[in-house]
Amino acid sequence: MLIVLCSGGHSPGVTTAGLALTLTWPREVLFAECDPAGGSVLSGYLVGHRQERGLGEWAVQLRRAADATTTLAGQVLQLNGSENRRILPGLASPSQVSSVQPLWPNISATFTTMAGDVIADIGRVGGSDTPVPLLAGADQVLIIAQPTLRDLSALAPRLTEITAARGHRPAPRVLLTGEGPYGRREVARTLDVQVAGHLPLDLKAAAVLTHGTGSERHLSRSLLMRAARSLGTELCERVAV
Repeated sequence: MLIVLCSGGHSPGVTTAGLALTLTWPREVLFAECDPAGGSVLSGYLVGHRQERGLGEWAVQLRRAADATTTLAGQVLQLNGSENRRILPGLASPSQVSSVQPLWPNISATFTTMAGDVIADIGRVGGSDTPVPLLAGADQVLIIAQPTLRDLSALAPRLTEITAARGHRPAPRVLLTGEGPYGRREVARTLDVQVAGHLPLDLKAAAVLTHGTGSERHLSRSLLMRAARSLGTELCERVAV
């Protein structure tokens, strides 16, 4: 199963949500940083880990016609010694995106056919560098937004674009994060979209995931991670049905 996370604009916490889902996912999962603007995990949650692995190096090998699944295995990092949770770090620089752009169809096909689930963070959508093959090939697409007028106004025009790119596949859903004046029902009714869930504002847990600061000791019991665990179960069951 391939799940794509994205945003319609601004910075609502796509990577934070992706990491929270990955750390609480109920089965084998790979978190892939596919944001054309560049990755942030190696300078945040995984600060101190080896910098030479990731999407950029995988792309080099794909351009040499290497086997996609085999070479991917050498570019991922294991989380907390668990073989069930892995991360593919993103591009070190936005300048690398031009070399990756022609490879998105191959990357999407690899993600949709490999063993285990993939959660792909593609960042903001709508630009010329948006990895459309990932949007088109995903089993589910979640557009992340804060329940504020600023975020929802930026999201609205992207819904039509993403739905068109999806073709016959299920329409994208919205995942709300943080605080704002609008509730799930109001957002669903106003935008005519399904709302998958709501990840609450949790500054301590978010600091661990975005900056690698603070203590992980209580991370698993935090409000953010508990909400992510519940959402992950729903996402897995949704495809299973």
